Amino acid sequence: MKKALFTVVAFLASTYASSALTIEGGGGAWREKPTGWIEYTTNTNTAIGTLTTKTHVDLKEDLHVSDKTKASGWFKIEHGIPLLPDIRVQYTPMSFSGKGIVDSSFTFGDLKVEGKDYIESKIEANQVDVTLYYHLPFLRTVSNGKVDLKAGVNVKVIDGYAKVKDITRGGIEESKSATIPVPMAHLSGKIRPIDLVGIEFSGNWIGYSGSQFYEAIAETKVYPIKHLFVGVGYRYQRLKIDNIEDLSTDIKIKGAFAEAGFEF
Repeated sequence: MKKALFTVVAFLASTYASSALTIEGGGGAWREKPTGWIEYTTNTNTAIGTLTTKTHVDLKEDLHVSDKTKASGWFKIEHGIPLLPDIRVQYTPMSFSGKGIVDSSFTFGDLKVEGKDYIESKIEANQVDVTLYYHLPFLRTVSNGKVDLKAGVNVKVIDGYAKVKDITRGGIEESKSATIPVPMAHLSGKIRPIDLVGIEFSGNWIGYSGSQFYEAIAETKVYPIKHLFVGVGYRYQRLKIDNIEDLSTDIKIKGAFAEAGFEF
């Protein structure tokens, strides 16, 4: 048994022999364009029974949130040690604000906003992604390093905050905050047919009973000099909640991004 285990480990080590320690990092800016809606149900007990009220709030039409360009950064370490996953960490700040007249009344926490009120709103969803992944065995070896496919687990920690301030009614406001860890399945890959250019993609997903949260990224990288790159791409996120604790949402955040970075 020990001999068999040693043979397996030695075989895996030989597979990774061409993959010495690799460190990569990058930073850039993403043009974040939020769209979508939030809907929640309120149940009120009355003398004649339970009164159910649904409130539908549109990010653009009601909260008047605007597009933002935000900086983000990441790094990853690939060590080539058999059985241990490689790691990638990324930070993505998200902060949207808006002001304007609402079209219809809605309730946010204890705040009742009437139609035609002038409000100010702020929404934050700062994200930290920690990805643990493995490479598809042998693919980099047989492709001479030109093709790579990775799979693993991504944990997205969302630091959320929302505030609505009703200027018409004397500036009264209500805010909510929460920090939520979201485990997701991860898949990514890279094709680099020549040293100068590479194409990369990645995706994270989790879903349950009609609700799902997923994101996808596609990027083209150019390596003008050794160890340095510049890249442009597109990033898309969608959060769809189907009546979980009386809350439903369909929020999309998408837009182009550009970055520069290094690899050693």
